[in-house]
Parts: sequence; structure tokens; C-alpha cells
Amino acid sequence: MSVRKLALALKSRVNELRESLVAKPRRKFHIAAIVAGLACSVQAISPNDCFAQETLPVQDPFAFDPDFNWFEPIYQADFDDMQPKKRANRGWYGAYDRLHLFGSRPEQEQGSHLLDGGWGNRYDLGYMLDEDTGWMMSYIDVGIGQFDGYDRERLNRLNTAQLSGTTTGGGGGGGAGAGGTPGPPFGLLFPIENRNNPGFNSRFVPIRDSENVVNFDSFELNKTWRLEPYHYGGMLEPLVGVRYMKYSDLYQRMSYTSGLFPTPLSAAVPPALPPTSIAEQVLTQQSLADNEMFGGQLGFRYFKYQNRFRYSGEFRVFAMGNFQTNKFETTSETTYYPGTTVAQNAIPTYYLLEKSRPLYGRNEEFAFGFDAKAELSYQLSRMFEIRGGVQMIDIAQGLWRGRLTDPTVRNDQQALMLGGTFGFAINR
Repeated sequence: MSVRKLALALKSRVNELRESLVAKPRRKFHIAAIVAGLACSVQAISPNDCFAQETLPVQDPFAFDPDFNWFEPIYQADFDDMQPKKRANRGWYGAYDRLHLFGSRPEQEQGSHLLDGGWGNRYDLGYMLDEDTGWMMSYIDVGIGQFDGYDRERLNRLNTAQLSGTTTGGGGGGGAGAGGTPGPPFGLLFPIENRNNPGFNSRFVPIRDSENVVNFDSFELNKTWRLEPYHYGGMLEPLVGVRYMKYSDLYQRMSYTSGLFPTPLSAAVPPALPPTSIAEQVLTQQSLADNEMFGGQLGFRYFKYQNRFRYSGEFRVFAMGNFQTNKFETTSETTYYPGTTVAQNAIPTYYLLEKSRPLYGRNEEFAFGFDAKAELSYQLSRMFEIRGGVQMIDIAQGLWRGRLTDPTVRNDQQALMLGGTFGFAINR
């Protein structure tokens, strides 16, 4: 047989085999699988080798080397050798920031265009896998307490017995005993309503009317992704998640009156009081509106490195259902004195505290808004950095703020919080 005929025969056989694989590939695969299974069953090869090449590794976020050398020094040469993608964090990270935010007042308050300052905290915790995907949690709490008021001096300006420690004096439950029994460690005991104000050698009523009293809490859980770096080294991390926010607004009004008041029947026990006695009364009205919001959000984080500095910005848009409640109640505190005149150091003879039955209201609204922040970080060591920036949280509508019984109060008000942040981050 000539060489030419042999080559044509080999070519024909190869074509037949190729057509057979294309026409009946399943049969070939079945045969290969049966052969491999028989080899494993008779232990011709190791059982571990049978499955090791077919099983993908499980993605466990805890199965990474945390390397707790957070303060290991880092040098300029390290920055020159690392690309932005290599410098971005992998594994677990955490951060803490102290917040100083200014919040807007309720619409019905005087000076509703003003912002009042408050303090809070922000905690971040999350991880990023080598596949550039991960999870992130963040918690924020902020408190703002802006009151308008004054200190109203009581009819008895001071308790001289408490200052001298000689006697409890007076009736109406005079503390540790009418004879002046000492009470450790600071001398004689007195009921709270008979004492001088803590830190002052005098007695007064703090009259406080709320202007902007807010407690804000927020918790979010986000799924994050990291995209490929841009041409100049910037990196984008889209996110989508769920968020819970609670916005509590307190309305408070206080008033002080003094004069002759009817003696309560419960004061007929010794020392007995006349039908009317001179007294002072403090009325406090409080209405607490709670806004509990549940919903989703989406946004992104963008950051870029420049030597030891990192510029970053985050933006989120949220939409939530707001489940609102409001509780209104009135408290009355009346302090009685003996006779129709009061000496400046007289001891009260009776103290009466009463609270009205609370009124409740509820409502449901739709709330939406955005959360934006910008930060500048400075890397001190390989994993530790300090940072500062600004943050704005705007709930565009859907909040209940103000008194329950006020017909002019709307249930879909707006709230803005804006201010600065300062903190640190580890492996961020």
C-alpha cells in the first residue's frame, strides 16, 4: 500500500469518529461515566480522587486569614506596587464614626426653618469575598434635644434643714423620721420632692417646652458587588438591601401656677391641712409620635485611592411603609405648704402626683428619601485608617411630628439631618 493510500484511509477513519461523536455524544459520555464509576467501586483509584475534581469549594466568609496585624506599618513603596483592585479590602471589615448632625424642626413649631444640633454614632460591619461580592450592615443612632424654657423658683427657695443636716422637719412623710435620723452616707434623708435640686443649694422647677426633640435609629442590611476599576483607578460598588428606621418626635409643654388649692381628702391624716392651702402646681403635657419604617433601598459606593488618602462617596435611595403611633398624656404635680403664706425655707407638707389616662392614635403613611455621605480617609497602617466627612439623611415625606390632639398637625411631614462625621475603619 502506498503512503498516499494510507493517509487517505487515516483521514477517512478520523472523519467517521468525528461524525459519530457529533451524532451520538450521550452514548460516549455514558460509557465514560460507567467506566469511571466501576473504577471507583473496585477502588482502582482513590475515592477522594473520584470526587475531588468534580466538587467546587464552598464559599465560607469565615475561611480567610484575618491577619490581625492591623497596625503593621505601610510605606510609600507599598502604594507604588499595589494596583487599586489589590488595595481594596478583602474579608471582614468594620468602622465606627461619631456623628454631629443638625435636624429640622416640625412644621408647626416656631422657627421651623432652623436646624438644631445633636450627636450620634454609626457602626459598619461587613465582608467582601475574593469573587468581589459580599454583605454589609450599618447601624445609626442620633439624638437631638432642643428645648426652650427657664428655671422657676419654688415658693420655698431652699431646704435649710438639708443644708445644715440638723432635722428633716415638716410633715407629709418627712424622710427618715421626724426626729432627724441620719441616713448614710450624706446625712439626713428627705423625700425627693422636699430636697434641693441636685447640684444646687436652692429649689426650682425646670420649665421646658420642646422645640425639636428627636431620637432617630436606622439599621440596614445590603448585598454588595464590586465592579472592575475604572481607567483612573476609581471603583464602584452597587448595593441593594433592606432598611428599618425609627423616628420618634416628642412634643412637650409645661406650665407653673401657685395660689390657694383645695386640700385633697387623702391629706386629712396628720399633719391635717385646712380645706384650702397654698400650693404650687406644675402641669406637663407630652405627646410622643413614633414612626417605624420598613422598606428597601438601592444605591452605590464609589471610592478612589491617592497614596495614603482615599476619597469615597455613598448614596442610597429608600422607599418604606411607615406605621405611626402617637401617645398623649398630662401629668400634674402639686406641692402643698402649711397655712396661707410660705416662708422661704418652709418644708412642704403634702405632695400630690396625678397622671391623666393616655390617648392613643395610629396612622399609616408612605415614606421615601435618600441617604448620602462623602468621606476622606487617611491610611495610618496596613489595615487601620482614620476618616472624616459629611452625611445627609433626608426623609422627604411621611413623618408624624407634633401633638396628637392638634388638628393642624400633618402626618406626612419631612425631616432633614445634615452634619459632619469623624471616626476610624479597619480593613475598609
